Amino acid sequence: MQKVRIPISVDPVKSAGKQLSYLGVVPGASLNRLQELLVVPCADVEAELEFAVDAQNIKHLKGHAEVKVTVACERCGDPMAVELVSDFVYAPVTKRQTATDMPSEYEAIEVDELGEIQLHRIIEDELILAMPVVVKHDERECRIDSNAMQWGKIEDATSDKDNPFAVLQELKRK
Repeated sequence: MQKVRIPISVDPVKSAGKQLSYLGVVPGASLNRLQELLVVPCADVEAELEFAVDAQNIKHLKGHAEVKVTVACERCGDPMAVELVSDFVYAPVTKRQTATDMPSEYEAIEVDELGEIQLHRIIEDELILAMPVVVKHDERECRIDSNAMQWGKIEDATSDKDNPFAVLQELKRK
């Protein structure tokens, strides 16, 4: 199968009926929300998409996307490479195929007014979800020692400050 540019949008029902599959790339420059999380512009995303109909006659999209990105370590701020990999399975919501009737292995996805889904947006969403919650180097590789970090001093909660509601308490007693 030849690598092609993944279409921006497709009709998932028709594509599943035809059992279309794509092996190709999504231009990294078109993934604006993902680009905002990175320190170096994103390369093109390798993607594999397969539309099919299962034994229960549920039309679905099975996909795999991966890309290497450069993000800032949250401990030291230095750039670091992270590989984002995502596998996903979606089934379009239609009049015949409702979200409540789908098995749990399918993630329901709404089609737009033209009956299409936005493939680039789906792939971008999946890659954002694949991003680690806290991006940081391994402690041995990071230039900042986690044991030497200072977090500040917390004041004692039982300080001798006046209670700001003491005046209201006096008014209540009168």
